Amino acid sequence: MTDTMNTQQAAHHYQVSERTILRWIKSGKLKAEPVQGHWCIRLDGQDIRHDGQDLLIQQLQSENAHLREQLTRRDEQIDHLTQLLAMQTKTTVALTEQLDAERALIEDLRRRKPSVWKRIFR
Repeated sequence: MTDTMNTQQAAHHYQVSERTILRWIKSGKLKAEPVQGHWCIRLDGQDIRHDGQDLLIQQLQSENAHLREQLTRRDEQIDHLTQLLAMQTKTTVALTEQLDAERALIEDLRRRKPSVWKRIFR
């Protein structure tokens, strides 16, 4: 038994626009006959959705692979930045320790040596 429908019904059946149905008819993907100025589409085991789904699956797989590559690059960038941050932290700690040592030395020198004015007015 073959079912028939018009372009509007076919569009609803395949969940696409009527324009897409007309393109499918023109390209031969969908079998149809003109009847009184309208297309009569025969559904005799035609599975257009399957072709569309395959294409969609391929597109999604391609996009998935692309996103995985981007994530890998982001992970590598994060690792690199983490290493840089660790090196900067070590440098900051070393410089802070050096600054503290210099301040202590300056303070020690101030305590030992009287100021110029104290030497003059003694």
